[in-house]
Parts: sequence; C-alpha cells; structure tokens
Amino acid sequence: MLERTRLSESVVAYQSPLLRGLGVPHAFGTKLGDADAIARAIGLDQRDWITVTQVHGCTIARANATAPDNNEADAVVLDDPAHATRIVTADCVPILLASTDGQRVAAIHAGWRGLVAGVIERAAEQLDAPFLAAVGPAISAAHFEVGPEVADHFDPSYIRQAPAQKPRVDLPAAAIARLKALGAQAIDRTDRCTYRDENDFHSYRRDVTHCGNPATGRLSHLIAPKR
Repeated sequence: MLERTRLSESVVAYQSPLLRGLGVPHAFGTKLGDADAIARAIGLDQRDWITVTQVHGCTIARANATAPDNNEADAVVLDDPAHATRIVTADCVPILLASTDGQRVAAIHAGWRGLVAGVIERAAEQLDAPFLAAVGPAISAAHFEVGPEVADHFDPSYIRQAPAQKPRVDLPAAAIARLKALGAQAIDRTDRCTYRDENDFHSYRRDVTHCGNPATGRLSHLIAPKR
C-alpha cells in the first residue's frame, strides 16, 4: 500500500514502498505541496524536467537527451538519470512504473479514455523490462458516475450499479487488472479517493462538475530513474 508521508514541513505526498525499495525517487502529490516543492523534498530539483501536454489519449513520449519525442502524450518513459518527469491529475488514475533495477521509469496519466485506448499497455511495452507499479489516488467507483456510452467500454466486473442509478466505473481496479495482465512483478495501491478525501486532493468531478466552481487544482506526480 502507498504510504502518506510528510516530506517537509509544508509538503505531504504518497509514496510507494516498492519504488522506494528500488531507490527510485518519486511521489504522488496532494494539495499540500506543489510540483516544485515536492521536487525539492525528494531531491529532484536539480534534474532536467521532461513534461508533456496531456490529451486523454494513449501516446507515449520517450525522452531523448533534451526533449520528449512527442509533446502531446499521456505517459513519459525515461531511462536517463539526468532527467525527471511528472504528470498531473484531478480524478484520473496516476501510475508510476519502474524497472526492477530502477534504471527505467514511466509516469502514466490514465483517464477512462486512456485506459480504453491502451495507454498502460503502450507505456509498459516501451519500458521494455520487468517492472513494479504504483497506482496513486484517483476517483473511486462510488463517485465516478458515468453514462452507458462510457460504461460499455469496460468489463462488467468494473461496473458498480444500484437500481435506478447510473453505472459507476472502478477506474483504479481496471488499471490494476491491466497491470497484472502485463506481468507487473508487484503493485502498490491506495484506497484514498480524490473526490471523497477533500482535505488531501483536488477533484474535477467534485469541485467543478458538482460544486460549480470554474476550475480546480491539479495534483502532481513525479518520478525519475535512480542514480
């Protein structure tokens, strides 16, 4: 299970014992600390950053020495310890992968569209090594109500539906199942929900869709190969 960790006086994040055991610097962010503060707290502030524009798809950016090969992507794969990467979420599933030697890592933004399109499979394929996985805080099935046009894309085992209610999709469970099918050696996860646990997390569904706010914040999730 992921562990809630106070990284500094002002920064709280979630970390994976599995990835920490490999010596891979990483963190799943909360409201308590922006990306720069998290990077400083875990020693990544001196690395060159590879970031992308997320588009809810399945394109993977594999970084070369200076920049990703595609700026519009929903996952980044790195094997150069001089670099670090991050993705952002506000309900979608954040996933961090690391090869079992810690030398290759990936950060994945997996919304329902990306899950269906195969973003996890494509990222794992480009990692090209046995890997460990950590699945970060995301919206839970209890709060991810969808129409049938979305639910129909998922296996019924990931659908929760009560009489006279719309279906609800368990995105974290669907992501974990895909990671297991890909041969993940072990997986850390959490039962925290971005919608329910308001003190720690931003949630687009809660803050914008249901509360009518014009916008919400984003949670930053960081990772880099070990040195």
